[in-house]
Amino acid sequence: MIDSEIKDILSDFKRLRDIPHFISFEGIEGSGKTTQAKILTSTLKKIGFPAILVKDPGTTKLGEKIRKILKSNIEISPTAELFLFLSARRQLVEEIIKPALRKGKIVISDRFSHSTLAYQGRGRMLFPETLPMLCYLSTGGVEPEIVIVIDVRPEVGIARLKERYKQDENKKDRFEREGEEFLRRVREYYIEISKTEDSVFIVDGENDPAEVFKMVLLKIYNFSKEKYGLIK
Repeated sequence: MIDSEIKDILSDFKRLRDIPHFISFEGIEGSGKTTQAKILTSTLKKIGFPAILVKDPGTTKLGEKIRKILKSNIEISPTAELFLFLSARRQLVEEIIKPALRKGKIVISDRFSHSTLAYQGRGRMLFPETLPMLCYLSTGGVEPEIVIVIDVRPEVGIARLKERYKQDENKKDRFEREGEEFLRRVREYYIEISKTEDSVFIVDGENDPAEVFKMVLLKIYNFSKEKYGLIK
């Protein structure tokens, strides 16, 4: 049933004048956002859209080195951590995202600047007044047209992480090792901005992945229909 509904939505996509060319996925640890970003990228490719998937931090050589450092057990101060993320993002924008957008490609990003505002800003409680400007410097004003937040309760995210790492807890990264209260603050940020920013949408990530993907498609379709209109 869900597969049929997804096919119907994708058929409607062909009637759109355009869709957002920069889409980001956000969410707490264990939300399933990476899975959804991958599914969306492969699905858009199948129906003829020139989509590429990037991850923040990552994708570039510099970004992958920074990602490796951030996922290690090296002691990093919260401020140093922040600037590593910002550096990786700036390189990603300059090396991959801006050139792709100039070529008319659709960029799907697994996390972007809202992650910094959520994790370092709300989670770590760093620089509440200056963090938005630091984020702007890291992106050069290049921001997603639409942000999809895959929302799960912290206890659900933690349970999923326990299942993922049941063979080796040491493989968790620094954010996956944070407690429920930290994730609760991060989640609250995402929920709050979805109420104040017209381009940020919440999707319930506690459903079956196929149902979640259907809702992701609907959010993008409705946003695109309102912004770009339909082909007559």
